[in-house]
Amino acid sequence: MEYPDLSVSPNIQGIFFRGYTKLDQAAYGFFKVTDRAAFQRWLDGMLAGGRITSAAEKQPADSVQNRMNIAFTAPGLKALLEDGFLGESYDHSFTGGMVAPERSRILGDVDANDPRHWLWGGHDEIHGVLMSFAPTKEVARDELLACLCANNGADCMHHSFGGLERTHKEPFGFLDGVSQPVVAGTPRETFLKRERPKEAKLMVVPPGELILGYPDGTGKLPETPATSAGLDPDGILPPHPTWNERRDFGKDGSYLVFRTLEQHVDAFWDYVNEVATGEENDTPIDLAEKMVGRGMDGRALAPNPDAENNNNSFDFTDDRDGKFCPIGSHVRRGNNRAVNIRNEKVSLDVTQRHRILRRARIYEEEGETGLQFICFQASIVRQFEFMQSTWCNNAFFQGLQKEVDPIIGTPRAPRGGVGPVDRFTIPRTPYRRVLKSVPQFVTVKGGAYFFMPSLDALRFVAQSCAAATALKSVQRAPEEGPADAL
Repeated sequence: MEYPDLSVSPNIQGIFFRGYTKLDQAAYGFFKVTDRAAFQRWLDGMLAGGRITSAAEKQPADSVQNRMNIAFTAPGLKALLEDGFLGESYDHSFTGGMVAPERSRILGDVDANDPRHWLWGGHDEIHGVLMSFAPTKEVARDELLACLCANNGADCMHHSFGGLERTHKEPFGFLDGVSQPVVAGTPRETFLKRERPKEAKLMVVPPGELILGYPDGTGKLPETPATSAGLDPDGILPPHPTWNERRDFGKDGSYLVFRTLEQHVDAFWDYVNEVATGEENDTPIDLAEKMVGRGMDGRALAPNPDAENNNNSFDFTDDRDGKFCPIGSHVRRGNNRAVNIRNEKVSLDVTQRHRILRRARIYEEEGETGLQFICFQASIVRQFEFMQSTWCNNAFFQGLQKEVDPIIGTPRAPRGGVGPVDRFTIPRTPYRRVLKSVPQFVTVKGGAYFFMPSLDALRFVAQSCAAATALKSVQRAPEEGPADAL
């Protein structure tokens, strides 16, 4: 199937494709709308001034100091669209919210991760996030606060920062962002198919897996949010593919998951130093790499890696027992790479249905360090939540017992007659190596589910208040009586 090159789309917000790697410092402002009309006027001005940028604006030149993108929670869209927010048309995890009790159970947001302990998102209603990217933290912050402190009809509830390391390593010391899905139809796909066909086979996904409005892995359009046609008198949005009388609010948009994850770096290295025997293949670095599932430099732990590029040109079909990359490792739980089902093609197709696109940045605040984790997907339920619950926090993943993802999983104390879930198994010959009493190395400090609309959908939001007022005026106007007879 042929797909358009969406990487230059003027309708998709820029952070999705660009990543703004040259603008390596970010400020995130989480806000609550207090005046619908004022906020929509502010948004209209932001759009008119080109402050909300698209994928068409490529990697910024040195003279560019700031780029901004914006996304909204379900309560935020409800506050802005009122009757135009048709909640039943959205992903139900999005409308329910990340902190709903059933979501907390699915995500492992219990005990230390309980939303009651969060810095943001757990006890304050968040309507949206404005993301500011700049070459310095000061510029990112100043541009963000200048916008949020303007008369924009919103209160800034919390703001935080994130940055990209020049070494591209995350706080534990591992090369980050090594394995990312590639959107079909983009120049990157063309390059991979020509130069690295095996990597292309494993990494390329149809655009509808990550962006709404295009075919997904099944060849069908993913479900997309709808809104009232009556609020769109100028036809800003296209018709909805399912409901003819409604507009498609979701096209060129994506669901955004945002989680602030504190990483306990000292605890991680203290643990592997304590349990390592120092023998061959049992040094602290060996154990750390087995837990992550990659070398610290990003190299694959695979039996037959590609000699020229072994970072992504591999799968686990020759390592079903996990002798090279343990089955329970973070990398293997996050992306199975065609190993679950004996039929390789079916297995790969299933795995690709659960991919996410990550845009994480490192934060360091008040003695804490970790990730501002951001990911995009077409379905929070099928992608992020499935990965988190069925793969990362599954204590019986692929035949394992009483262990979760050793990096981001939530270990569990004994309960209900079941012993602790806190082990990590490293298959070896002749005897496996079992690490016990693995502590929790990552703690959730905040989070929310957002929807990042297209530029057209933002324009629709900006005029929806005026459109609603005009529509009500028309509905209240008395009908004209019959003309007088001559």
